Amino acid sequence: MFISSKGKAPASINDVEAFIKEQLAVEIQRLSAINAQLISDKIETERVKANLKADKMQLFGKKNSLIVKKEELQTEITILNTIGSFNTSVCSYQDPLIN
Repeated sequence: MFISSKGKAPASINDVEAFIKEQLAVEIQRLSAINAQLISDKIETERVKANLKADKMQLFGKKNSLIVKKEELQTEITILNTIGSFNTSVCSYQDPLIN
């Protein structure tokens, strides 16, 4: 490629090609580093997701056991209230034969 037709030296195409190849190599290295970071981030995200899923399952297990305990306590309270009202009526009853 000639700059002009007045006898000036031709521009070196090889130098331009070498510069472009060097720029491409730098860009490839930059993109490779970004790709490696993205892969690392993805692995970390998957690890966190797995931990969250395990924690969620553990919390559901605890929740279910607390629901069972709550139901047992409600049953026990109902029984105690029933027995308490029965005992109150028995205690308040006065046998006419004793007095």
